[in-house]
Amino acid sequence: MTPRHVLAEEHQQALSAASQLVNLLALRHNIPANAQSLPCSVVVRVFTGLVAHVDQVIWWTVPDMTGARRQPLITYAHSVEGAATRLAETYTAIRTISVAELLAKGLITPLSTPLVTETDTRRAAAPY
Repeated sequence: MTPRHVLAEEHQQALSAASQLVNLLALRHNIPANAQSLPCSVVVRVFTGLVAHVDQVIWWTVPDMTGARRQPLITYAHSVEGAATRLAETYTAIRTISVAELLAKGLITPLSTPLVTETDTRRAAAPY
């Protein structure tokens, strides 16, 4: 996906949603996360390899815990609450495996390379 330049109002809305997401992850799920404002987007770093991008929707790449996927699976949520719940579920699954093992097996990448490289990806529907 290619980043796009956003209007100041859109960027402020994304910052607000990211702040809400960080707060929900901390308060409801006891998950430390932080938001970072980039020149043309806002990201919420949840865990190594689990980074949510916040714009009109909140989207992230679901780590391939089994190593069976040939392509990244990008999923999204339209609400901050839905994103927090689903990111917490993914976080819990990731935490069952050590970071060293996840990196060694190529199940996650420290820089989330698949998010920056244009690829043919499948998108999961957001149930929330």
